[in-house]
Amino acid sequence: MSAITYYLTDFWDELGDPRVNSWPLMSGGPWKVLAITAVFVYFVKVLGPRLMKNREPFDLRSAILLHNSCLIGFNGAGFIVGLWITNWGTDTFMCRPYESPEKHLKSELMLYFGYCYMLSKIADFADTIFFILRKKFHQASFLHVFHHALMPWGMWTGLRVHPYPFSGFMAIINTLVHTVMYSYYALACAGSEMRRFLWWKKYITQLQLLQFVLIFMHGVFGLVNKECNFPIGLAVMESFYAAFFFVLFFRFYRRAYLSSKVDKNQNEKIN
Repeated sequence: MSAITYYLTDFWDELGDPRVNSWPLMSGGPWKVLAITAVFVYFVKVLGPRLMKNREPFDLRSAILLHNSCLIGFNGAGFIVGLWITNWGTDTFMCRPYESPEKHLKSELMLYFGYCYMLSKIADFADTIFFILRKKFHQASFLHVFHHALMPWGMWTGLRVHPYPFSGFMAIINTLVHTVMYSYYALACAGSEMRRFLWWKKYITQLQLLQFVLIFMHGVFGLVNKECNFPIGLAVMESFYAAFFFVLFFRFYRRAYLSSKVDKNQNEKIN
C-alpha cells in the first residue's frame, strides 16, 4: 500500500523541478488535472447533451467574444514572451537547462510561462462547453474533444519533468497558432457583417498541420541527438502526439476542403 501511495503522489513530487511542487494542480501527480479533464469529457459527451435535450440553445455570443478576446491576448503575449525567454526560439534546440536555474530570470519566467500555458489548455475547454450549451453537438467531434482533453495532461507532464527551454518549442508554436485561431473565432461571433472577412478559415487548418510537422521534427531531433538531455519519454510523446494529430487534422482538412473541391469540379464537368 505504501508503494502504491508513493507512486501515486510522492514519486511525482520528487520528479523534475521542485520549484513547482507548491503550485496549484502541480503537486501529488497529474490526478487533479486528469480529474478536471474527466469531468469535462463527461459533461460534453454525456451530461451536457442530456441537459440541453429539451432546452433552447443559449445565446452566448457576448461570453464567447470575451473568452476569445482574452485568449487572443494571452496567446499573443505568450508567444512574444516565449520567444524572448528562449532567445527568439534558438534555445528550444539547445539541449541543456540554464546553468543557474534558481537565479536566472529567464529560467524563472520559463516556469511561469509553462504553467500559464498549461492552465490555458484547461481554459480551452470552454470552446467545447459553448458548443454544448448552444446545442451545436456536431461540433464537439471526436477530434475536437480528444485534442482538448489530451493537452492539459501532456503540458502538465512536460512542465513537471523538463521545465527548460527545449520543452518550450511546442508552447511557442502553439500560442502563435492559437492567436490566429481565436482571432478567427472572435470575428466569427462578432456578427454577420464580419462574414466577408472570414475567407481564411481553411488556412488555419493548414497552419495547424504545419505546426504538427514542426513539432514532430523537434521531437525527433530531441530523440536522435545523443548530446541532448531531453527525456526520451517526452521526445517520444511529442513526436507521437504531432504525428497522430497531423493524421487526424489532415483527415478533417481533406473531408472539409479537398473533398468538396473535387465534388465541385466533378459537377462542373457534368454540367
